[in-house]
Amino acid sequence: MKMDIEKENTRSDKQPRVTLRGFSLIEMMIVLTLIGLIMVAIGVGVMGQFSKGQVSAARTQAYEISKQLDLYRLEFGHYPSSSEGFDALVNPPRGEPYMDKVPVDSWGNEFLYVYPGEKNRKKPDIRSKGDDGVENTEDDIGNWAADS
Repeated sequence: MKMDIEKENTRSDKQPRVTLRGFSLIEMMIVLTLIGLIMVAIGVGVMGQFSKGQVSAARTQAYEISKQLDLYRLEFGHYPSSSEGFDALVNPPRGEPYMDKVPVDSWGNEFLYVYPGEKNRKKPDIRSKGDDGVENTEDDIGNWAADS
């Protein structure tokens, strides 16, 4: 095997020499920076969609809880008081529970129950504290029209 290599080395003088050019450090840094910028742009877009999905899920949950409260009102003739709250759905005075448990919102917080509602005058408000976790701020989400 050594002999073959030596023979090739002696023959290389007769063949034209081919030089390979690699990327410089600057070129590699530019390419990596561009890839990083593209990844950041994609990440921002995905996180924006994720945030919209959380808001939509919280609003849908609030409407679903509201539907269970409407069923409660049909059976008992009134909505639960603010002090009874969601416990009346989980442990009604008689019959089967309307819900096994009250779900938490998209951010892991409990929904709030207010009757009579501030946004819904004749119905209860089912409210999520939203992304900031603080009650009565502009990011609160509930079973009312989004523009109110």
